Amino acid sequence: MEAAALYFRFKENLATIVNALNSRLEVRTMPYNTSIPLEIDLMSDILRIYGVNFTSPTTGAARIFDFEQWYLQNEEAVNDVMHRVLEDKKAYMKTATGVILQKEMLYRRLEFFKETAHTLEVMMVQQNLGSPKQHNYPFLNQ
Repeated sequence: MEAAALYFRFKENLATIVNALNSRLEVRTMPYNTSIPLEIDLMSDILRIYGVNFTSPTTGAARIFDFEQWYLQNEEAVNDVMHRVLEDKKAYMKTATGVILQKEMLYRRLEFFKETAHTLEVMMVQQNLGSPKQHNYPFLNQ
């Protein structure tokens, strides 16, 4: 998906994730308790470069609730930073693994939120339709 589309759908994707995690959807076996806080931290690193700081005492997937509240309060500033980063093709940032383009880093974060929202949305639809839980049957792995 194009970066502009990911940028414009960020708020919607964030809301979808929060709604799914607030629902009775079973996500304990999913990696979201680890991946969501990591992605929020990486997104915060990009925003921090431009003076928009997010901090939260929460851990695990619950951190996204704080992030959503913070985003809604700082939406204009965050969107301005995201727009500037996506427009700048030469801005770099240092990470633990080396140097990376800020635009690429932001694009990957926006893509994560899109994919996570889509996955959780599909899971909620399956649950609402009464689909049986998926099991790992030995005969299916042949």
